[in-house]
Amino acid sequence: MSTVIPIKRTYTRAFEAARTLGALMCPPGLSWTTELAPGQADPAEIILHISCNAHYTLFIPYIAQEILKKLNKDFVVFGGPESCCGSIQFNMGDHDLEAQNAKIALLAFNRVKPSLLVSVCPDCDEVFEKFRLPQTRFEIANLSALLPRFIEELKPFFKPVKRKVILHHHTIDAARTADGTNMRLLLEAIPGIEIVEAHRHIGPGIHCQTQKPMPAADQEAMFAEAVALGADTLAVPYHSCYRQHIKMELRTPVRVQHYLGIMAESLGIEFDEPLKSLRLLGTVDAAMSALEGEIKARGLHADDVRTYIERAVFL
Repeated sequence: MSTVIPIKRTYTRAFEAARTLGALMCPPGLSWTTELAPGQADPAEIILHISCNAHYTLFIPYIAQEILKKLNKDFVVFGGPESCCGSIQFNMGDHDLEAQNAKIALLAFNRVKPSLLVSVCPDCDEVFEKFRLPQTRFEIANLSALLPRFIEELKPFFKPVKRKVILHHHTIDAARTADGTNMRLLLEAIPGIEIVEAHRHIGPGIHCQTQKPMPAADQEAMFAEAVALGADTLAVPYHSCYRQHIKMELRTPVRVQHYLGIMAESLGIEFDEPLKSLRLLGTVDAAMSALEGEIKARGLHADDVRTYIERAVFL
């Protein structure tokens, strides 16, 4: 009796896009390990995980890293496109590969013997928890759940940042609601921040994304309300929300910022936002022109980079 082995996607293109654009937009001073061999790792209290799609916005884990350094926390950075939780595979219907990816990553994390795995992606939080292994004894949480634990340690470092901020967040479940609550707690601790209460600021699902983005009409209404209320900043909790909404800076005076960016300003952590800089150039041609020298220096294929820019930056 013959056995039929289903053909599976390799996801090579998706990971290569994250790897390529991550390399082009990686801030100096940020590096990570994808997997440690048995016996190679020293124990660390915290693992800061950089998921595949987070490579498009590496300034976010960079700021997280710098905050943990400022707090003198014991941590190690894990990441790389192949350090994927499996949500991409799940979204494409390959549920067995979702489980496989998650378990491979969790086994790698186990070698560090952490007490906490913290990510910047809500997908990773949920998938790693769903496929928790018997030997996985560490807590799994979003970065927004970690930083409020150190709020009293952070307060002496905060310098005033004068902003009128609307908090964009998601409320589909308890975890996403908690992320929004934690974002508010952190930003309210910064002198000069004024939270502007709004009604059109709630996003769909667990985060804004390319597959199920915030509908255009709702996005328009959110920014129109922000302008009407005199807000100058829309703070977002996730890199996916950031990627969808930054283009609105081309049409409105409202700045779109990940909440860690506002914290970084208050803490004196310098950072750039290369993905936003490329998107605000307005066209793919202009973005490619800006990257031309770096593309040549790295020996990359311009046609490939153009495809990645079209799909990942110009949403």
